[in-house]
Amino acid sequence: MASLLLSKTFTLSKQKTISTEAQLRQAAKEALESDALLRWRWKAFELKRERGADALLELNVDGRRLVFEVEFKLSPSAREVERLAERGGTRPGLLIAPSLSEVLVQHCRERGLSCVDLNGRQWIRAEGVLVDRKPSEERRYRPSLLPPDVFQPKSSRLVRALLSQPERTWSQVELGERTGLSAGLVSRLVRHLVNEGFVARDNRALRVSRTDALLNAWAERDAWAKRTTVRQYSLLLTEPREIAARLKDFLGNEPHALTQWIAGWFRHPYTLPPVVTAYVSRFSDAAALEKKLLARRVEDGGRLWLVVPKDEGVLRETQNVDGFTLASDVQIYLDLLRAGQRGDEQAAELRKWPDFAGGRSA
Repeated sequence: MASLLLSKTFTLSKQKTISTEAQLRQAAKEALESDALLRWRWKAFELKRERGADALLELNVDGRRLVFEVEFKLSPSAREVERLAERGGTRPGLLIAPSLSEVLVQHCRERGLSCVDLNGRQWIRAEGVLVDRKPSEERRYRPSLLPPDVFQPKSSRLVRALLSQPERTWSQVELGERTGLSAGLVSRLVRHLVNEGFVARDNRALRVSRTDALLNAWAERDAWAKRTTVRQYSLLLTEPREIAARLKDFLGNEPHALTQWIAGWFRHPYTLPPVVTAYVSRFSDAAALEKKLLARRVEDGGRLWLVVPKDEGVLRETQNVDGFTLASDVQIYLDLLRAGQRGDEQAAELRKWPDFAGGRSA
């Protein structure tokens, strides 16, 4: 039987914080009963827990009737998705939550578990039926405790550390020491990464479990212009390695790290670097820079870019190649993706190189 595919944005009208399961139940009841496209009917709105489900919900699509065993979750995790998917029964399972990240929806897809959130996101897969509906552009429902944003400049220190050594096992204390983040923030970030299925926890040992998925999620959220301040300089020098060497001598012991094209070229040459880009902790004195490097600041077209990051975490994960300090491979990759001048090509070649991030499995 051919599957029925429905794809439509589903919009709700009220903005609410969902703090209890009772609120979640009522909001789900109102949302699904008012669905103009799909016909939902609660066969049992509340069940005793010993029956193994919270409710029974019927979906009628084009004459096909499907009954789902519903489980309500205020803040579902990847582990709970796996548990629900593995639960036996004659009826398919359906997860309902205030909001679902695309990562958790992908977990549901991979494990064949249908899911719905209050913002209109619906992934329903059952015999003869496939429903894939995107949420409304503006989130209108959310859990009472919002998860931390692991890709904000400061919080991303933890993700950067994990991805720079993806085969390593960490403790939370080690991650705190490595990143300089507080124990409380590390705990919240780790909990969220575990819940999303990016990181696996074995007792107190932590390790990245979905390396590519985590890097893809970061790349999708990354915004170079928002996390950096860039100054460009024109020079008489044209050879990239010589520019990098002069810059290294000029900066001396000041924290810095090459990135973008020049760093990709040092790590895994693919394109000639049109620009030498370096993260620095502060902008150098213009007169001293001009004297040492014969560099003049320009608005555009400079061969040298000095970059002060919004957070100094990019300077905590570095590597040494041929006597030069480079940003981590994952940072070089992110910085190249939307840089133009074939930066995306260099990024792709770097990422598929077997020694990317020290050599890692997918």
